[in-house]
Amino acid sequence: MAEYKELINRCISNDRRSQNELYRELFSYLMNICVRYKLNYDDAGSALNLIFLKVLKGLKTFDDSKSFLPWVKTIAIRHLVDEYRMEKRHDTSDLTEAATSASDWQKDSALSKLNTDDILAMIRKLPTTTASVFNLHVIDGFKHREIAELLHISEGTSKWHLNHARKQLQLFLKVETKRSENIRIEL
Repeated sequence: MAEYKELINRCISNDRRSQNELYRELFSYLMNICVRYKLNYDDAGSALNLIFLKVLKGLKTFDDSKSFLPWVKTIAIRHLVDEYRMEKRHDTSDLTEAATSASDWQKDSALSKLNTDDILAMIRKLPTTTASVFNLHVIDGFKHREIAELLHISEGTSKWHLNHARKQLQLFLKVETKRSENIRIEL
């Protein structure tokens, strides 16, 4: 926290250079979170900017006896969950969206190993609610009770989405493995 304390104080006093410095400090941390919840980098970047504005507005209320990055992460996840809820109200095409992104994913060239981008692409192929539950539980460490409260679903539904995500990701991995083997055979 000590490394952020002076920077935070300068940001609170509305120093634009300090705000820019804080943005640069938090960019990769926040972008990694946003990319897990959004289907593309443009949406992730847009969410990141909105999250950063919330962080700046909330700096006056930040308790400097606590850790800064977990506070920022909480703001980010709550914002992304709120966006998810808003999108869900306006969009009922989770399965159509997953099928469309799946065909885009299959166009990517495969190397012998999966990298982070490949795994993120697989997660993006999941229906929105399933991907959100997977991210919240597996990556961010939320319990099903907490996920149920955040997404306004039951605990059982949260567990079902996690199970569904695991099955789908296993299927995607099998397909990717076969695809990689076919590429090696053709070479």
